[in-house]
Amino acid sequence: MSDSELKFPPAFLQGVYLRDDFDFTKRGSAIPEEVEEPDVPPENNGEPNEALFMTDAEFIDSLTTLSDPDEEEKQEPDPAPEPQPKSDSILLPLDPKVAKVARKDRFPFSIPWVAEFELEFKTAVTFLVGENGSGKSTLIEAIASLAGYPVCGGGKNDMTSQFGPERHSELAESMYVYFSKRPRDGYFFRAEFYAQFASLLDQRRRDPDFKKDPYMRYGGQSPHTRSHGESFLDLLNNRLGDGLFLMDEPEAALSPQRQLSLLAIMAKRVKTQKTQFIIATHSPILMTFPGATILNLDTKTIHETTLKETSHYQLTQGILDFPEKYWKHLVEE
Repeated sequence: MSDSELKFPPAFLQGVYLRDDFDFTKRGSAIPEEVEEPDVPPENNGEPNEALFMTDAEFIDSLTTLSDPDEEEKQEPDPAPEPQPKSDSILLPLDPKVAKVARKDRFPFSIPWVAEFELEFKTAVTFLVGENGSGKSTLIEAIASLAGYPVCGGGKNDMTSQFGPERHSELAESMYVYFSKRPRDGYFFRAEFYAQFASLLDQRRRDPDFKKDPYMRYGGQSPHTRSHGESFLDLLNNRLGDGLFLMDEPEAALSPQRQLSLLAIMAKRVKTQKTQFIIATHSPILMTFPGATILNLDTKTIHETTLKETSHYQLTQGILDFPEKYWKHLVEE
């Protein structure tokens, strides 16, 4: 099959750009801001004075608040007996001396390509490639957030069901997206959190207030009843339709043969010209998709590359063709 047979323009998302008004020099903390709780001193009732100690929320808030060392010295509280935390609230000693750091100097804004970020999609299938730590997952997470998908994975209907550790994408705050038209459907597939998502579906199945079949769009049965790879394909077979679909390392549980199955599903969807894929991957097999755009995130600016120019392809081909040469160096090291 030639590239031209599957090389269609993107159906929905045309580009992602840096906001002109975003201040990269602003100092802040990478820890998300918490909603401030009312400053009401707790009743003593014979207990140690908890006003001198922080709740979890107050401690996190202190990490995002600049302190004045001189002011602290003036208002240093008198020594108090060491309190015993209550069973329902962990209290941490006050330590407001955690300095904020300029955005440009901390993750994710310190990733090299962020400073001059501009990303335009040319084809219906786009692959994001690069070494571990190059920012692939961080970028696709930001795109998911901007598209209205939960950053831990799932579709728009899962926005209120946070089952992964991430709650928001900080990088997304610095970006805006341009859609030729908004997709009515879509999904963000994150391989690392799929087990948690499967447990969420099981939880919905046990919930008497959840009236629909939670497995209807995911293969008709609990993903936990299938192997990891089979449940992946169940999801992809049943969930991929018209819309914008984002994937973060979908090859994680797929054998080479199953990766070919995924490519076949993608080809079928792309031919409709109503589906767009953006995929972060390490898989040279997936990168063979005809007509796809491959973007390299390993340098200071994101640039388009070819399959054979990627280190993934070169290393895979090299070790398969000359394993003894690679192993000679591996053993010596």
